[in-house]
Amino acid sequence: MLDFYLTLASYFGLATLLIVGLFFNRHFFLTLFLVKPFIDMTVNVNIIGEFNALEISGVFSALLLLIKYLNKPISYPTFNEIWIWIFIGLQIFSFFLNVSVDTRSIFISTKVYLKMLNSYLIYFMAAIEMFENFKKRVNLIKVIWLTTLAAGVITILVFALGLSNFDTTRGVVRYNGLYNDPGTPSYLSVICLLFCNLYFSITLKKPNHFFKFLKVLTIGVTGVILVITMTKSALVMFLIYVIMWYGIYEKHMFLIIPALAISIYLSFSLSDDLNTRFETEINYVDSGGDADAAKSIGTGRVNRWETLFDVYFNELGPVNQLFGTSKHWMAHNQYIAYLMQVGIVGLTIFLIFLIRFIVKLFTIYHKTHNPSVFAAYTLLIMYVFYAFTGHPFDYTTLLWYLMILLSMINVYDVHQMRLRHQKIKELNESNLLLKKTQLNINNIR
Repeated sequence: MLDFYLTLASYFGLATLLIVGLFFNRHFFLTLFLVKPFIDMTVNVNIIGEFNALEISGVFSALLLLIKYLNKPISYPTFNEIWIWIFIGLQIFSFFLNVSVDTRSIFISTKVYLKMLNSYLIYFMAAIEMFENFKKRVNLIKVIWLTTLAAGVITILVFALGLSNFDTTRGVVRYNGLYNDPGTPSYLSVICLLFCNLYFSITLKKPNHFFKFLKVLTIGVTGVILVITMTKSALVMFLIYVIMWYGIYEKHMFLIIPALAISIYLSFSLSDDLNTRFETEINYVDSGGDADAAKSIGTGRVNRWETLFDVYFNELGPVNQLFGTSKHWMAHNQYIAYLMQVGIVGLTIFLIFLIRFIVKLFTIYHKTHNPSVFAAYTLLIMYVFYAFTGHPFDYTTLLWYLMILLSMINVYDVHQMRLRHQKIKELNESNLLLKKTQLNINNIR
């Protein structure tokens, strides 16, 4: 019965995107984020061959956004655009360099590249489609907050009804909700909290009691989901978010640090599951930094990284070391994954535009103190840290929300460009008026 309802949700979500995309194109961007969290929940239901609704919607939105991108004004500034296209080009080059006759391998790679292209196209188009208009920006941020909150409530209800998917790690049961892994709902819960606080920071309307209730509900839903999913990387993301938003942005660091210290102490004191999840990290600390204990950190991730470095330096040829193998390698580390996938050249390009994003956001916030810019900076820093143990730049569930916020850079650049043009126009008009005045004086003489 549950699969039946999920299938209905898949078709309804796809139909909504198709109708809006084809006939009400200017509302597509908002609709995309309105239905995305619910389409994500149907990931375990294939509706056309081996494609689920998430992948089909990704292909359709990628094609539609590509058409929009090709019709974008050439003069419209897009920060890091060239570097991102070089990175995408290296991904494709690596694929053809290591092309396989295995049809399934080609099929999987095609899906990966379309998802990646879709995510970056969202960044390219978000400013011109939505974020440049303040009213639309606020509306989209509210939609993302409320839809991810609804997804969180559904996850908790599914868990309470005993219908949740689950994984077991070192004897700890971790609940996925309707998703295929516990990471997705846990990351979404932190993202939901971020967009909630951002909405309250930028809205011009005084929130009514209902919205204040929803804000409290958001905090509660985030907390419950982090407990039932017990995802270490999400807990670290939440920790970073609390420090950056409540500590740095809201300037409550003197309260946040002791509150976090007490919370962490009590959590480890009261929760056996939490101690089990962080058992390898605790053992490493207790060992005083023993090298063998380090290999088990991150549920064996360090050992995996060591293996992949050995493969890279001792088994790959010079061409593959430079441009990669076009394989994911299950690295559990975004940087090592890109090293193996697109080589040292691709990883270098990725790090270049990543660092440029960080520096640019920091610079803009220092000048403007814009909460949307700080939210983008915060989410990017969260992903940079998570990338050491996972692949946030490969998952649309995570990447789309980052790309939306990163477009604030382009909003700022467009504003600055228009200010410069306005100043030049005023200067030219002033010079023209001066010349006319001088000419009139000469004529009088």
